[in-house]
Amino acid sequence: MPGSRGRRSVAVLVVGAVLALALAAAARASSTDFGHVAAPDRSLRAGCHHYRYHYVVRPGSDDWILETWLHDPRGRAQGSGDFLAGSDPKVGRGWVGVCRSTVVEGRFTITARLRWYTPGTLPVDPPVEHTRWFEPAHFRLTRP
Repeated sequence: MPGSRGRRSVAVLVVGAVLALALAAAARASSTDFGHVAAPDRSLRAGCHHYRYHYVVRPGSDDWILETWLHDPRGRAQGSGDFLAGSDPKVGRGWVGVCRSTVVEGRFTITARLRWYTPGTLPVDPPVEHTRWFEPAHFRLTRP
C-alpha cells in the first residue's frame, strides 16, 4: 500500500519522542528523591562576600559525594563545592564567594550532582557508581 511505510515511520518517531519525554520527566522527578539544594535571595553587597546555600542528600549508601556548581545570570561559572561522606553531614550548608565587581545582579543557578557507591554483585567486583542530578536551584542577588 502506498504511503503505509511513511505512516509507520511517523508513528515510530512519535512513540519514540513520547517515550523519550516520559523518561526525561521521570529522571527529573526522581532527582528530588535523592536530595536538593537551595539558597535564599540576598543583596549583592559591595566587595567580595560569601553567600550561603543549603543542601540535603539521601544517597543509596554511606559512601557518597555531592558536587555543586554556581553560575551567574550570564551563565559564567562562579564557584563550586564538594561534600563527602565521613567529613560532611547529609544535611548541611555550603558557601560560595562572589565579588560584586565580577558579576551582574540577577538570577544565579546552583547545579548539583550526587554520586554514591554500592558493593559489586560478587566480592571481587568493583563498586557500582550511581549518579543523580538534582533540580537546579535558583536565587537572586540584587543590589541594595
